[in-house]
Amino acid sequence: MVWDLDDTLVVERPAAEAAVAATCQQAAIVLGVDPNQLEQDVFDEAKSQWWSLPTIDFARRVGIASWEALWATFEGPGQELSNLRAVRLSNRQAVWRVAIERQATVDHHTVEELSNLFVVERLNRMEAFPDAEPVISQLQPAVPMAIVTNGASDTQRTKLSLTGLDRFGLPTVVAGEIGIAKPSPEPFMRALDHLGVAPENAVFVGDSVTRDIVPALELGMAALLIARNSNEPNPTNLPDGRCNVISTLHEVQQYLSQGAD
Repeated sequence: MVWDLDDTLVVERPAAEAAVAATCQQAAIVLGVDPNQLEQDVFDEAKSQWWSLPTIDFARRVGIASWEALWATFEGPGQELSNLRAVRLSNRQAVWRVAIERQATVDHHTVEELSNLFVVERLNRMEAFPDAEPVISQLQPAVPMAIVTNGASDTQRTKLSLTGLDRFGLPTVVAGEIGIAKPSPEPFMRALDHLGVAPENAVFVGDSVTRDIVPALELGMAALLIARNSNEPNPTNLPDGRCNVISTLHEVQQYLSQGAD
């Protein structure tokens, strides 16, 4: 069994959105800006600034999201991470400054405070989905498990640590540590090598059709797409008849008990 991390085991995009929203509410108090407009502008500017940096090739190769760069430390060895550390603070502050200046004048001290506040807000929202820990606990040790995740090493390891999922000791393949992200087959194969399991005997669980499901199926793995929001329409771009859609990780146990089709 191989798990995706972000928005499969741990809350990622909603947590980032909530942290940005909380920071924008503080900006509204201090500067009188529209917090809803600022929230949208922060995400837009984060993407724009991120893609303009000379480090974007590496960031794309390992799947670092632009909003994660607003709190990442990029600790670790290698010139690529050193390059990211050199621009991380200026990038963070540029995002907040430019986004705010669409509505108001702001000084450097306030930009710095809001940038730092976002980091605190984001770290305070490290949360595993309620079904993640019990399902892993019930499957372990009978089912060998690993995690494959895109992103920088520090952000993904921090998520595991602060959510408590690291206590399970699952082998974790982080794109930022091996230099290549999903949907490349390399991270999947690294995880399977850790487990000593052939692709045809493994199941991948993830929330992205393009990054998780399709590459897993192409390797010969079974695949389960986790779609937690019951209000979302069924995905239309799934490989015909080759992937089950689940709404909770408890359904993984049902799938395994029935035997993969």
